[in-house]
Amino acid sequence: MDSASVVAQIPVAADVAQVRRWFLELEGHPERYRFETHAGFTFTDGSFGEVGARFQTQERFHGMRLTLGFELIEVTDTYFRFRLVRPPLPAWGAFVIERVSGATTHLRLAIGGTTRLGTWFLQLPLVNGVILRQIRDEVQHIRTSIEAL
Repeated sequence: MDSASVVAQIPVAADVAQVRRWFLELEGHPERYRFETHAGFTFTDGSFGEVGARFQTQERFHGMRLTLGFELIEVTDTYFRFRLVRPPLPAWGAFVIERVSGATTHLRLAIGGTTRLGTWFLQLPLVNGVILRQIRDEVQHIRTSIEAL
């Protein structure tokens, strides 16, 4: 994986298979990804476990609502990598599921640039801070949702 500019990680009381299944079931349960600043996923082509699948989200950053479009570019048993296609910024993201022990995993959401410009943009203090806050909320929400099932 390329070097990430912004990373949020959290332990989850579930095994790797449970966490992966949560992601794979998002198409049928988009409400699982809805919380205060995130309106969930809408799949526009394919489903979450397929390379080439496209989905969009509506997120709120400091009160401003943005529609973001993504395409899955790599999928493994423990990894979902996507690229931002709308707005057309040179950025990628990845959900990484890592077994810690027994029924505990680490869920990591990493964001990085696909070009020097993208990396530079993500490292700007204001941009980095806003994205870090958002992805920390996301992994916290995902953990809560997974553990509630």
